[in-house]
Amino acid sequence: MPARLPPRYDLPHAAPPPLRLVQLLLNSRDAENGIEWLSSPSELRAWLVARGYRASPDEDDRRRLVRVREALRELTLENNGHEFDATARDVLERETKRAPLRVSFSEPGLVPAGTGTDAFLGDVFAIVHDAMRTGTWQRLKSCGNCHWAFYDESKNRSARWCSMELCGNRLKTKRYRGRKRPQPAPAA
Repeated sequence: MPARLPPRYDLPHAAPPPLRLVQLLLNSRDAENGIEWLSSPSELRAWLVARGYRASPDEDDRRRLVRVREALRELTLENNGHEFDATARDVLERETKRAPLRVSFSEPGLVPAGTGTDAFLGDVFAIVHDAMRTGTWQRLKSCGNCHWAFYDESKNRSARWCSMELCGNRLKTKRYRGRKRPQPAPAA
C-alpha cells in the first residue's frame, strides 16, 4: 500500500474560495491510489479543525460526511459529461434536511443553523448552492480517469482531465495502443 502522504489539493487547478472548501472535501480521498484521509473520527476532527470548524465527530458523522462527499463527487462527474446517479441525489436531499441553513442579514447569505458536523455540511451546501446560482459550479469537475476534483479554467469549460500531462496522456496512450494492437484474423 502506498504511503499516506497528505493530499496535494492545489494540483493541478485550485478552485477559488469559497468553492475551494468543496474541492478540499472531494479530494480527501485518492481513489486512484486507494488512500482515504478521513478514515477515522480523529482524522475527520483534525481535518475539520484545520479548516476552522469545531466538532467532535463520531463514526456516524464520518460515514455521513463520506456519503455526502461521494454524492457531491457524482455531481461533479455530471459536470464532466457523466450521468448523475439518482442515489447520490437522494443522499444530498436527505442530508440537506439534517444540516439546515438559515438566512443571515448581518453577513448576507445562507449560513448553517447547526453546530459541529452539521455546521460544516451546512457551509458546504450553501457554497454549492451559491456556486450553482452564479455558474461557477459547472467548472468544478472530477477527472474522468482518476476522479480527482479540479477547477476547469478553460475558456469554454471543456477540460475532461485533472491534468493533460497525467490522466489525459494516460488515456490517449491507452486508446492509441488499443488501435495499434493486432486484430484477430476473421474466421473463414
